[in-house]
Amino acid sequence: VAEDQGLSPTMVSEVLGISRSLVVHRMEIGDLPFRTVGTHRIVRLKDVLELKHQLDIRQKALDALAEVTEDLIANHVD
Repeated sequence: VAEDQGLSPTMVSEVLGISRSLVVHRMEIGDLPFRTVGTHRIVRLKDVLELKHQLDIRQKALDALAEVTEDLIANHVD
């Protein structure tokens, strides 16, 4: 699959595991570049994979924070 391949918002939602409406929101706020072909929004696979990478990094940081918080509660609260 070529990184320049165009994906529809529905296809992007399947790749990212989020709703189509959230994909469109990310497009509208500039998190996910797209081009318009007629009335259709098209996103490059390369841009989808970059956003997925960023979301994965953010999720790992949140998971680590949750783990530290749980440890603090379990071991340091009187």
